Amino acid sequence: MATLEANDSPPPFSSSERAAILRMLEEFTNALAIYHSTLKKPTEYDNDILPSDTGCDMETSSPEVIEKAKERATSVKLYKNSLYIRKIMEKVKEEIRERGTFEVLRREIETILTREKEEEALLGEQEKLRKTTAELQRIIGEETAANERERRRLLNELAEEQRSIEKLKLITDAEVKYVCERERARYEENSLRRDMEIGKFEKILNDCRMRERNEERVHAALTKFLIEDTTRLEEKTKEWEERYAREKEMYEKEIRQLRIEIEARQKELDDLKEEYHRNQEFIDAYLTEKETLRRERELQERMQKSAIKIEAWWRGIMVRRKLGPYRPVEKKKKRQAKTKK
Repeated sequence: MATLEANDSPPPFSSSERAAILRMLEEFTNALAIYHSTLKKPTEYDNDILPSDTGCDMETSSPEVIEKAKERATSVKLYKNSLYIRKIMEKVKEEIRERGTFEVLRREIETILTREKEEEALLGEQEKLRKTTAELQRIIGEETAANERERRRLLNELAEEQRSIEKLKLITDAEVKYVCERERARYEENSLRRDMEIGKFEKILNDCRMRERNEERVHAALTKFLIEDTTRLEEKTKEWEERYAREKEMYEKEIRQLRIEIEARQKELDDLKEEYHRNQEFIDAYLTEKETLRRERELQERMQKSAIKIEAWWRGIMVRRKLGPYRPVEKKKKRQAKTKK
């Protein structure tokens, strides 16, 4: 991108052109400085005024206040624009002196175009938001009307319920009066029944007291018997504990003796195991040697039988072909005659 921009940029101005352009820029800068000096410097209050704030105040403020706010906003904007232009002019003069081009202006123009596009997009978004706000206000109005109708309906239902409550209150008072009279009659009836039940329970109480005295006498006799029996059992328990201690000591001695015997037997068993292992090793060596001798003997027998078979086969061949000692006598003589010649 940097290479393309460098190729698209125009060639730099010559020295004479730079001097002429710098003179014109100086004149414009001086005129701009004079114009800037005529402008009123905005205060902190003026700098805080924003177009959005003034737009919101226009709906509730008087025309004089609105006009003054617009004048202050215009003055602030002119002052800032003059400062911005002076800054751009200084950059342009510096670039003309150094390079002889207007790249600063090109970049500023591109920045301004980009900012305008962004402002157009923001305005579009603002219009969409305004439409959405209007739609929401319409929906809120409809919801408010529906809520008002619902409130009136609920008030009517509440009045109806209050009338029903009054009616039920009258019915309840009559029922309470009837119930009180009925409960008073039941109370009198229950009082008579209570007196009868009290007499019956007093008789039962007397019987229970008599039974309790009899049980107390029986309890005293049983307690005495149990105390005597407990004393006797405690004496027997002491005797059994002493016997347990004696038998325990005796059995512990027997257990120690048995442990000694077990250790001796265990030692003998270990010796026997060791002897068994030695004998087993001797037996295994003997069996291995015996098996080796058997195999050697079988090998010798197999070799002897094979030699006999080979010898028999060779003798058969010599007999069938009449070779060696089995050759006929005539052939032997002929052979001997040839050898003499």
